[in-house]
Amino acid sequence: MQKDIQELTGLYRPELEHDSCGIGFVANLKGRRSHAIIENALSMLTCMEHRGGTGYDVKSGDGAGILIQIPHELLSAEMAAQGVQLPASGDYGAGMVFFPRDERLREACRKVLNANITKLGLQLLGYRVVPTDNSGLGQASLDNEPFIEQVFIARPEALEQQAFERKLYVLRKHTSFLVGETVEGAAPDFYIASLSSRTMVYKGQLTTAQVREYYLDLQNEQC
Repeated sequence: MQKDIQELTGLYRPELEHDSCGIGFVANLKGRRSHAIIENALSMLTCMEHRGGTGYDVKSGDGAGILIQIPHELLSAEMAAQGVQLPASGDYGAGMVFFPRDERLREACRKVLNANITKLGLQLLGYRVVPTDNSGLGQASLDNEPFIEQVFIARPEALEQQAFERKLYVLRKHTSFLVGETVEGAAPDFYIASLSSRTMVYKGQLTTAQVREYYLDLQNEQC
């Protein structure tokens, strides 16, 4: 009985206990986009270094990342350079896809993803290789580094926003399941970190400070 009383002391409630990492939130109260929000969020992330673990090599983190609004201006410019015109913000989904580094496995996974996009009545717009800098990673992180690409999918005119979000969620989950079932050896290295028309996740087996250094997009003023 005494133990139960001690557990309920103060604001702590044992039934609300969760095993989770530390998180933070930065936003503009008036909904204004700016690169300063990204910079502040990354600075805040580095202040939570104590919440993340490392391996024997302190340069190999156990995971950190940042969720942001889709950086439409940046992605539009990057895809335009490839000859792909992205629709207006909100009219396309953008996914962060971790592919196997093995080219054969990577293309087998891509084939499954592309087929599912078509099967769900969606239109593939294109892919973009995400620019990264792995020079500061530890050996354990390097050994597990994926080949990271972004995928872009158009929203059908007949599909309203919420329905499109749901379809992207189904695409993400079903593709991950099918890859695990049909592409031998790819499951451990294939992962869709995010797929949405609103948000995008930049993350990995990184320390909190490495997120900014690894993902070059986050250093871009358009992001």
